[in-house]
Amino acid sequence: MTGRLLTLHLRFRGAPMFVAGVGVITLLAWAAGTWLAGRPYFDGPAARVPVVALAPLLAALLLGPTLSGADEDLERSTPLPWRVWRAGHLLVAVFVTAAALSLAGLRAPDTYGAHALVRNALGCIGLVAGGAVLLGARLAWLSAFVYVCAVYAAAPRQTGTVIAAWAWPIQPSTITASWLTAATIFALGAAGYVHGGSRAPAVRRFRSTRGAP
Repeated sequence: MTGRLLTLHLRFRGAPMFVAGVGVITLLAWAAGTWLAGRPYFDGPAARVPVVALAPLLAALLLGPTLSGADEDLERSTPLPWRVWRAGHLLVAVFVTAAALSLAGLRAPDTYGAHALVRNALGCIGLVAGGAVLLGARLAWLSAFVYVCAVYAAAPRQTGTVIAAWAWPIQPSTITASWLTAATIFALGAAGYVHGGSRAPAVRRFRSTRGAP
């Protein structure tokens, strides 16, 4: 019974489209990373910074719409505790995204490769999960998009501890502070989402307060 409920849950949340989208992003990341690393006028694998920053971001943006169902009240009627559903949903998404994207950076994985892709997938999904709690599933992408794009455009490429902590999306994967920040963001975003779920749209909140059907 639980297996059937899980299948229905993933289908209604658009999981097949999410997995397909992550697959496409992985292929594009692999092609772009290979091209950048192979250009003689670039710095080898270190030239894959755009791929490391943007591929996990795009995958996380696809996750946003899956964090809320069309009828959450109906979904909450399932016998399994709803927080378990949310936690499982998020953990599966992290595993699928990190595992897929890591394949795009297997060449020199320590140099803006597989390891950095996994780290950024963790952090970006945490930002999207937190965005769903604060802004709702439709706008969950906004926080991650603004933050990663701002960091990529403005952050220096130095690797000091302070810089690595706030500019983690573009730091080498060997910098411990970048991992700590990404993991903290994921933990906070996941905790908020698991506890409270996605913020309801304004219309739904208005109907709830008015007692409308």
